[in-house]
Amino acid sequence: MKIKIVLFASATALFYASTAMAQADEPSVGIEDIVVTAQKRDQRLQDVPVSVTAIGGDALQDRGISDLTQIAVAVPGVQITPQNGVMLPFLRGIGNASNAVGNESSVAIYTDGVYFTRLPVGFFSLANVERVEVIKGPQGTLFGRNSSGGVIHIVTKDPSYPPILSGTLSYANYETLEGALYASAGLSEKIAMDISVNGRRQGEGWGTNTPTGNRAGFNDNFLARSKVLLEPTETFKLTVTGFYGYTKSGTGGNVFPGKNQGFNTPPFQQLGPLPDFYGQRNDIDQYAISNSWGGSLRGDLDLGFANLTSISAHSQMKERTLFDADSTPRPDFTFFLASTTAQFTQEFQLGSEAGDRLNWLVGLFYYDAVSKYTRIVGSGAPFGGLSLIGDSRVHAKSYAAYGQASYEVVPQLNLTAGLRYTRDEIAGSGRGELNTTPPIPAIPFQSARDAIEKVTFRIAADYKVTDDVMAYGSFSRGYKAATYNLLFFNPVPTKPEVIDAYEIGLKTDLLDKRVRFNSSLFLYDISNPQVQLANAGNITLSNARSARVKGAEVDIVAAMTGGLEARLAATYLDSKYKSYLNAPSGPENLLPPFGSANPLISIDASGRRLPLSSKFTMNAGATYKFESPIGSWAASIDYYYNQGYNFEPDNLLHQPNFGLLDVQLKYSPTERFDIRLWGRNLTDKQYVVQANTAAGPSGYPYNPGAPRTYGVSVDFRF
Repeated sequence: MKIKIVLFASATALFYASTAMAQADEPSVGIEDIVVTAQKRDQRLQDVPVSVTAIGGDALQDRGISDLTQIAVAVPGVQITPQNGVMLPFLRGIGNASNAVGNESSVAIYTDGVYFTRLPVGFFSLANVERVEVIKGPQGTLFGRNSSGGVIHIVTKDPSYPPILSGTLSYANYETLEGALYASAGLSEKIAMDISVNGRRQGEGWGTNTPTGNRAGFNDNFLARSKVLLEPTETFKLTVTGFYGYTKSGTGGNVFPGKNQGFNTPPFQQLGPLPDFYGQRNDIDQYAISNSWGGSLRGDLDLGFANLTSISAHSQMKERTLFDADSTPRPDFTFFLASTTAQFTQEFQLGSEAGDRLNWLVGLFYYDAVSKYTRIVGSGAPFGGLSLIGDSRVHAKSYAAYGQASYEVVPQLNLTAGLRYTRDEIAGSGRGELNTTPPIPAIPFQSARDAIEKVTFRIAADYKVTDDVMAYGSFSRGYKAATYNLLFFNPVPTKPEVIDAYEIGLKTDLLDKRVRFNSSLFLYDISNPQVQLANAGNITLSNARSARVKGAEVDIVAAMTGGLEARLAATYLDSKYKSYLNAPSGPENLLPPFGSANPLISIDASGRRLPLSSKFTMNAGATYKFESPIGSWAASIDYYYNQGYNFEPDNLLHQPNFGLLDVQLKYSPTERFDIRLWGRNLTDKQYVVQANTAAGPSGYPYNPGAPRTYGVSVDFRF
């Protein structure tokens, strides 16, 4: 049914777009080509036999998209969920809701070719961005680490030799002040340097923590990044990048609408949701704080017959998280976590020069990461009024060799084949003790090792029907590595998550490149999908046996006139667990102690939908630019519709359908100055972005999506 709706909407949009352009008197400039690196080489978006959505930096600003969490408004099938200060991306229903240290996302995020293990909220503020690429489906050959569901690649600008100075200052409701500054210049004829600084301070929270009177629901952050570009010869380029980031976020704690919670200690009392959707009633103010820093060194050498690239990168992140595990005003149950994540990656790539018929790339990838909780403290009623104190760590190493080649077997018909061998090694350990005198070992020291080898691949064919119409089909396999649960340490690792993906697609530029119509049909078969479980404050990973996702996607852009561009994109997903016996579920306790069932019960979740996998999502919008005697104007509107989703395999917690409306009006009296008035979620829709069953009286805590926000921004550039 939804596929029919999508196809009907697509046909309708094409009809009205072509009619409007046929009647327009203004000449159309058409739709600009975007160059992407989805296959680790520069290609036109429309020439890549992969489902990719790319948005340039100017388009991001015109639409008021200023951080990575807002990408869902512009890209169909994407959802980025913040949880306890960490971003969790989902793509076409594939993702992982666990934010525990040591677990990596099924959707990998890269910046300038560098993979990031862990993603603090606010770290990827979208300043100095050349483009954002969302590459859909498993990336089992060319992209390095754990790309079973897809890749989000942020590409930033290289330093320029001509001096550049630009910046933005914004003020919004909730006493939110935000600023960005970018500067670049040549230090000599062969050296250029830039620096990008962003900061955000939210004086008021979206809600209030009633017992303390302090703000709840907020995000403060700071990020500084710098690049140095050295070009000693015409054939060699060296890029050095460094960054520092700080984030402090308020975490959730209200009770999921329609559910209840209670107290861990007598007298037992049933507590329903707070009347304030964004409020909390915790005896402590919850927070998640992260400090991150690192850098990378990239060398590009033109060998004549091929290009050699080396990318070395190191980063570290320290986090502190405090949360009220029972989500009540009584001091019954708290958790404090201190963690450190350190990673090093090294990648070598050797790729052919762009050829008439043959293009190839081979590479080596090495990954070394240590993730650890230096201190885990659970205190309160579940531990008899004592504290359970522990630590845990996992050391992951990955070695990979890969290659991919495309060959034009007959005119306009290309075949692509890629292969990757990966060996992952993990070693973990942990312990826990009660804070008595002397301490009582509650979780004895344990350690474990494991190693897994996997071969992943990609086979694809594309045919240029015309210069502006390409059809493609592909079969690929992606892989997400195993890991250990660190809250608290469990010596039994998860099983690797493997996705086999089948996809056919069509990429077209119509009406002299005034209409771009891209579409695809896809099927994912998933073995051992990794699933988050929650029990008594612990967050662990487990595996279902199998799942599958069937879907359809369309993405339409139409240059209606010289200044008006319309957009429509939609994704339909039919996702379910094919086999998931003994899945956890926590139905409500109807008698004291209130909350969810403790211990969790086991159910057969086979046939139920995957978490955070909406059946239908749609993005529709338009941008209109025009000149006036007093300057230039750009008006943008975006509407995002989500049919709703479940949060856990038992499908107990469900977010109903919702829509978000974003608008922006930009006025440029000169080429060097802009004033932007903007609003997001203008209808003030209340919706939940993350929720879980916390076995016991704490019930069903959640994190709300952002309420209506609005503000003014001033941009300048010299």
